[in-house]
Amino acid sequence: MDIVNSDNSVESSSIQVGDGRSAVKPNRRRHIVIVAVCTGFLFLLLIAALWNIGVFGGNVRTIEPGRAYRSSTLTGFNYTGITARWVGNDLGSVLKRDHIHTVISLRGGSPADDWYRDELAVCKLANVDHRDIPFSARKLPPPKAVADLLDTFDHARYPILFHCQAGSDRTGLAAALYAHLYEKLPLAKAEAEELTWRYGHFPVDKTRAMDDFFALYRADPRGMDLRAWIIDRYPAVYAAKTGGSTPK
Repeated sequence: MDIVNSDNSVESSSIQVGDGRSAVKPNRRRHIVIVAVCTGFLFLLLIAALWNIGVFGGNVRTIEPGRAYRSSTLTGFNYTGITARWVGNDLGSVLKRDHIHTVISLRGGSPADDWYRDELAVCKLANVDHRDIPFSARKLPPPKAVADLLDTFDHARYPILFHCQAGSDRTGLAAALYAHLYEKLPLAKAEAEELTWRYGHFPVDKTRAMDDFFALYRADPRGMDLRAWIIDRYPAVYAAKTGGSTPK
C-alpha cells in the first residue's frame, strides 16, 4: 500500500532492501526459528525414545545375570547391526563381555543373508554354539519350535544369548518363557518384565500373537503348569486355532 505525504510524494509502506525485495519482518523470523527449534527438539526426543526401547543400539538386555541375555540381530548391514556396532554392542563384543557360550536365533536365516553369515562366523571364531529355532512374530509359534526352545534352554551351554530381528516380539516371548520356567517368576510378572513395550513390543496388529500364546494357556490350562501344557496340550490348541492338523 502506498502512502501520500504532505508534499504529494509517494512512499511504499513495505521496507525495501537493496535488491528490491521486502525484508522479512522480525516477528516472522522469530516464528521460523521457534518452529525449527521445536521440530529439532521433537526429532531428538523421538530418537531418544526409540533408542530407549531398543529400536537402535542392539536392544541388548539381561534376563538373568550370568545366565541369560537377549538382543536384536547384532550383525549384518541393517539398522540393528549397524547401530549396535556404534555403541560397542557388536556380537563379538557381547559374546566376550557376557561370556556367552550359546547363541539362539529365533529368526529364519540362510548363508545368503549377510547377517546370518556374519553371525555364524563370529560364533565359530569365539567357540560359541549356535542354534536356529525360527518362528514368526506375526503368528502363533509352532509347537515344535516352542518345544525345541525349551529343550535348548534345558541343555545349552550357559550363558546364553537369544535374539530375533529387533529383539522385541519373538525374543520377548522366549524371554518370558525363560523367566517363568527357569527363574520361577510368576507368569504375569515374567510377561510384564520381558514381553513389554519397554523393549519395543507393542501388542497391536499381528504381533499380538506373542501375547495370544500366553492367553491361550490361561484360557485352558487344564490343571497343567506351562511346561506340561506346551508339551501335552498346546499342539491340539495350535491345530484348532490355525486350522491345521495336530503336529507330531
